[in-house]
Amino acid sequence: MRELVAGGNVALPGGAISIEVPGPFDLSALITGDERKVGGDQDFVFYNQPSAPGARLGAGAVMVDPPRLRAGASRVTVVVSAADSGTP
Repeated sequence: MRELVAGGNVALPGGAISIEVPGPFDLSALITGDERKVGGDQDFVFYNQPSAPGARLGAGAVMVDPPRLRAGASRVTVVVSAADSGTP
């Protein structure tokens, strides 16, 4: 298992991975290309839209399968936010 610090980056492997965040947090993912812009609403993965080609939300995790991402996708940004306003 590899751990990331806030704002950290890591190259995705060739196969599917799971990005897990323990604790009371909401997870989202943004799928972007080299220009670091989303292509449209289909590139947002969050509680109300839990999947997109190559990415989906599960219990406390974001699952990413890089070969199944949309054409032109080169980056997945995982956003972690506190589920409760009292969480540091």
